[in-house]
Amino acid sequence: MTRRCHQPKILATFDAASRSPEAMRHWSGAEALSADAELIPEVRSLIVSRCRFEAANNGDLAGILLTLADDTVGTGPRLQLYPDEPEPEKDDREQRRRLSRRERRFRAYAREIGLARKLRLARLAKARDGEIFIEKVVNPRLTGPQRVDLALYETEQVASAVTRTDYEYHDTGVPREVDGIFFDRYGNPDRYRVWRIHPGALNRVSGVYSDVPAANVIHYGNFTRPGQHRGFPEIAPVLTVFNDLRRYSNAVIAAAETAAVISILLETDTVPDAEEYDLSPDEINPESGKRIRQLRFTDVVQLVKNSALALPEGWHAKQLTAAQPTTQFPSFADAKLNEASRALSMPFNIAKGNSAGYNYASGRLDYQIYHRKLAIERELIAGVVLDDLLETWETVDRACWPEDYRADEEISHTWMWDGFEHADPLKEANAQAVRLASGVTTLADECAKAGTDYETVMYQRAREMALAKKLGIAPEAAPARETGEADGEE
Repeated sequence: MTRRCHQPKILATFDAASRSPEAMRHWSGAEALSADAELIPEVRSLIVSRCRFEAANNGDLAGILLTLADDTVGTGPRLQLYPDEPEPEKDDREQRRRLSRRERRFRAYAREIGLARKLRLARLAKARDGEIFIEKVVNPRLTGPQRVDLALYETEQVASAVTRTDYEYHDTGVPREVDGIFFDRYGNPDRYRVWRIHPGALNRVSGVYSDVPAANVIHYGNFTRPGQHRGFPEIAPVLTVFNDLRRYSNAVIAAAETAAVISILLETDTVPDAEEYDLSPDEINPESGKRIRQLRFTDVVQLVKNSALALPEGWHAKQLTAAQPTTQFPSFADAKLNEASRALSMPFNIAKGNSAGYNYASGRLDYQIYHRKLAIERELIAGVVLDDLLETWETVDRACWPEDYRADEEISHTWMWDGFEHADPLKEANAQAVRLASGVTTLADECAKAGTDYETVMYQRAREMALAKKLGIAPEAAPARETGEADGEE
């Protein structure tokens, strides 16, 4: 006879899938909607308006957004052109001159249209509003043959003519239109409905819109889900954190003001003798001839400055103190600010603008995380905005200066940004020298980290050395490498 083993039934559960009353209350707002269904125009408009209000009334949030935009864009990107397959043995100075002329022309063009300023504004709008639309327009007031300028439009200025949530779809499952953005059957934007007058403008009688081809519009936004076609504010997840911080700050101030306005409180445990009071006739009891006049909570006792107050027996004076634990306010504010800055991958010391209490190693580690975030964002700006603008610019530049464009040349480009300053320049210089000596890096890469062109550095260095030799100035010896406790700390 075969004995059958009992196999216990495994009941595995997840706390996140609990349907307890407490869990249902906590996640009562969770919905299984698509990205576009969650971000319908009414919801996005409400979130964006609240983000703008908080950014305009909260100094911490305003400072964080400005710091993020300034650190990301800095003084602006600089174009660098180079051959795809350079020939080291060939001294093609003419090619370098052609590329340098193109770089200088684009640098002048970027300065004229205010490219850096517009990119900082776009980065600010992406974090606060979730997205921004950039239209390539013709500006006849630009000098030179280039007339292409950039016009920025806020998220409300790209919208459908009629607010709707029932989307029509292609046979491929791609929506035909999502709030003013029209798509082909493959999901590529076909055109944008741009409202020339902002929906929130004053004295707006009727709206005027234009359907702009997608080739003339750059959509720069924050996308967090597949199938999402409109941007979502980066600060939206922590918007309530900034609100709590501002409300708590106001509550502490209000408590302190209340304690400062009311000097003292009078309280008593006994009833004083009526003989001590000089009562008016209407305060005397007709039967006993005496009556005690009680102090009410609305009575005010006038105090004389720099004088002592004598109280009757049984009465006590008590100073009013703030109810909130004001000594814990700095810890609360720091915790909230640290939580809020995480949505932007910004370290706490940068968000607060204060590195007090940080040691060297901790500061370096936090900055490295922040710099990776900035590098990723810069790459996104280059791919979405700058490459598109460069292609349009080169179309006109090629027609005006064909001698700087040769058909047999294959030229690539990169964008150089402001470098990140090192907390210890001597350590970074020593590490850079070791990397160059060991061959694990190149001068081009090291100069790119500092936001400079390696060829410009080499040519300038050659001119300086030649002039020093002509003037009989001996080159300075490299300083000795310093070592100390700081090396071990890092």
